[in-house]
Amino acid sequence: MKILLIEDEKELAKSILGYLKGNNFVCEWANCLHTAMDKISGYEYDCILLDLMLPDGNGFEILKELKSQNKIEGVIIISAKETLETRIEGFNLGADDYLTKPFHLSELLVRIQALIRRENFNGNNILSYNEIDIDILSKSVKVKTRNLKLPKRN
Repeated sequence: MKILLIEDEKELAKSILGYLKGNNFVCEWANCLHTAMDKISGYEYDCILLDLMLPDGNGFEILKELKSQNKIEGVIIISAKETLETRIEGFNLGADDYLTKPFHLSELLVRIQALIRRENFNGNNILSYNEIDIDILSKSVKVKTRNLKLPKRN
């Protein structure tokens, strides 16, 4: 799964990126509005983690740009802004979730997993293909066996 982190606080970004990479996510980082706009225009992501307060603009501009490009990436706002008005504006502009700083990285992880599960797997943790089941949370594979009847030998 591919994540774009839009966060200007370098140490926080390094912490989040390290944690997510340790949980088998492919991560990219943008530390300003301009870089983030370039990345969302050129690539697709499973989830975007969006800080609202960026050095060269407001994260809400990114939500508007995603909408104008008809992008379907899931967006989790991670922000120190915790007013009700800010959260409502974020949701109205297309965010899927809102997490107020400071937060636990484990909570961020389960919110990302829930968002990806809803968007890509219809809310299910199990991805099935023929006789193969892949559990995306436990990262395990199960092969279903079939009862095959062999022809009788004479």
